[in-house]
Amino acid sequence: MTRDYVVLCVAATGMSGTTLLSRMLGRLPGFVAVGEVGHLWDKSLIDGRACGCGRRVSECPFWGEVGREAFGGWDRVDARSATGLRGRLLLNHTPLPHPFALPLILHPRLSSTYAENLARYGDLLVRLYDGIARVSGARVLVDSMKVPAHVYAVCARPDLNGHVLHVVRDSRGVAYSNTKLVKRQGEGYRVQRTPSKSARRWLWINQAFRTLERRGVPTTLVRYETFVRSPREELRRIAGDVGAPLAEEDLAFIADDGVTLGEDHLIAGNRVRFAKGPIVLRADEDWRSGLSSAQRLAVTAWSWPLLRRFGYLPTPGGD
Repeated sequence: MTRDYVVLCVAATGMSGTTLLSRMLGRLPGFVAVGEVGHLWDKSLIDGRACGCGRRVSECPFWGEVGREAFGGWDRVDARSATGLRGRLLLNHTPLPHPFALPLILHPRLSSTYAENLARYGDLLVRLYDGIARVSGARVLVDSMKVPAHVYAVCARPDLNGHVLHVVRDSRGVAYSNTKLVKRQGEGYRVQRTPSKSARRWLWINQAFRTLERRGVPTTLVRYETFVRSPREELRRIAGDVGAPLAEEDLAFIADDGVTLGEDHLIAGNRVRFAKGPIVLRADEDWRSGLSSAQRLAVTAWSWPLLRRFGYLPTPGGD
């Protein structure tokens, strides 16, 4: 039985403004933003990190009710087993990198063991999404996990209505953001990457999401730079694509220079999920001065096919 709600899977490389975009979508009627659902098991249930409201999942009224609806209570969920299942889907315990997981999700008959793990993890996700839909009453569930294997797994389920929200940002902006040293919510710092490594990662991840679109998965492409400059128009377009057209008053939280946000219940994601009140929308293009000429050239060279495809570079014979 196919569900009557839509799972809007935010698909991106990271460093692309997806947490803020997800929260803005969560302000729309009929939408609920729940953050990086795949990290519920480890970061929330095991590590005890707070959701967007500032409470732990065990203390949050929203997630407490979701746990009861979906599983009869979080104490009935084996979070370590769920984390292990997710890790096996990502091939974390093998010499193979993440991209090799994607053909197995698209063609599970290649490995009966992988197909069994995929089905078991998918069953967990379906129960979780069902609980979120019942508690929130929303028709569109915004899952900002972003990880390609997670998005593939959701879209491979015939009993879910998966829709990909493919968010892209200029690869040079992503590369510069990945050079910065940023403290995590818990211990340690976010992983830093060289510009060239960021560019290669940007290329394969975005190509992976294009593959889903070519296979017929409903997809909406959003450029980060366009979104922060024209948020009303982009939100209207996204909502229309998932069958939830908006009225003008639905966008009243958007001002000329920013947005006003309240309390949300996003799992994982960056610190923007805790912010409340007015937030300025600004296209972060510090990479133009932050990257050296050699770094910009290297990132452009690695990622130019999709930079051109997404409109960041002129096409041959264009203006």
